[in-house]
Amino acid sequence: MNLLKFFSKSFAFTAHATLLLCLAANAQTQVFTTPAKGWESVGSATVPLSKQQVLMTSPGDGILVHASDRKGRPEDLVTATAYGDIELAFNYLLAEGAEATLYLHGVYPVTLADSRGVATPTALTNGGAAGYPPRQQVGRAPGLWQRMHIQFRAPRFDGNGQQIAPARLLRAELNGVIIHEDVQLQAPEKANGNGKAAEPVRLAVSRGAVALKDVTINKLAEAADSRDRNGADPILVSAQVNTTLRSFMDVPDGPRVVHAISVGHPAQVHYTYDLDKGNLFQVWRGGFLDATPMWNNRGNGTSRVLGSPVHFGVPSLAVGKLVAADNPWPADTAGTGYKPNGYVLDAHDLPTFRYVIYGQQATDAIRPLTNGEGFTRTITVNGNTDGLYLRLAVAPTIVDQGKGVFLIGDNRWYLRIEETGKAKPFVRDQPTGKELLVPVTSITRYSIIF
Repeated sequence: MNLLKFFSKSFAFTAHATLLLCLAANAQTQVFTTPAKGWESVGSATVPLSKQQVLMTSPGDGILVHASDRKGRPEDLVTATAYGDIELAFNYLLAEGAEATLYLHGVYPVTLADSRGVATPTALTNGGAAGYPPRQQVGRAPGLWQRMHIQFRAPRFDGNGQQIAPARLLRAELNGVIIHEDVQLQAPEKANGNGKAAEPVRLAVSRGAVALKDVTINKLAEAADSRDRNGADPILVSAQVNTTLRSFMDVPDGPRVVHAISVGHPAQVHYTYDLDKGNLFQVWRGGFLDATPMWNNRGNGTSRVLGSPVHFGVPSLAVGKLVAADNPWPADTAGTGYKPNGYVLDAHDLPTFRYVIYGQQATDAIRPLTNGEGFTRTITVNGNTDGLYLRLAVAPTIVDQGKGVFLIGDNRWYLRIEETGKAKPFVRDQPTGKELLVPVTSITRYSIIF
């Protein structure tokens, strides 16, 4: 299927019924029925962690933003073409407190909102749809890109405009997690568009700053609502209290971690730690673990994340020794004297990991932040720390936002320095991308916000 890329102002509908919103100079059809007041096309959109209600932009194309409410609410974005059954996908970014509503078929709402700290999702929580709360709360922090993917079947009408079959939300995924599946949608009373087989898609902003990119609308495949019901009954592990579970864990495009321990919290933020490397390699929000592969029948020892993970790359050592600051990071534990010493649980059943590296004793304590924002990590090293560095992040891009805050990846997650003594973090270029390092002191503390 020939897909054009969305840039923000225009679209093309291919012979395969594929629509992408774009800014291509030769685009034949405008995205919106009229230019939408309060929206503009930009090259980048970021939200400073220190001032999360502000959306900052740079000139260019590729992202459509409503950046300020100073002149009132923006006009709704409405596609010039009407649609019936569709498969819709897009990335969106919200400033703190922002809220918008996507209307499928012009009337069926899907909520896009900053829902941090929400313990029990509702229909007005990020990802809520037409009276249904999302199955999980897997939204990201303000300023981070989120991905919504929707399969929608429009209502059916007879020749007199009377509805003979309701609209259905066949499937909705938020940040890679299914949040709705095969639910019947009821249009609001007196909603415009009843009786029509096709209607535009509409986006209305209630408050705050919003950004969109990579929007695609495809004709819904005939078999889009088929589901495999023959799999094993899932064996799910919740984290109603602080919970630890040992298992294998597969890393996307990476190895199987055979000495992994996952730690879950009632705040619905969780992480997995590699005991063979002394390092954190993923965090996530939402449900805890699917242990079906490990415990069903004979099992293969692995568990799977239930929520939406943020991966930190192929597991590697957190602490390394560099003769010079531009030396490559240690590829494995050879020559490091690394020796895991297990972990101890505190009064709240939260683990602190212990290991020896380069002859020094180290501890690693990872604790949830308030309101489920992420984690604070505290690494202590007792003894001689000369030449030792802590690798905080590896990503294609790392942006210093100032005041100890770094934006990692393409608005993927934030890292905030809390305590490093007199050591100064720095970003360096390596073949694997950017690396954020800091010289090791007796105590290093930083937060992961996602």
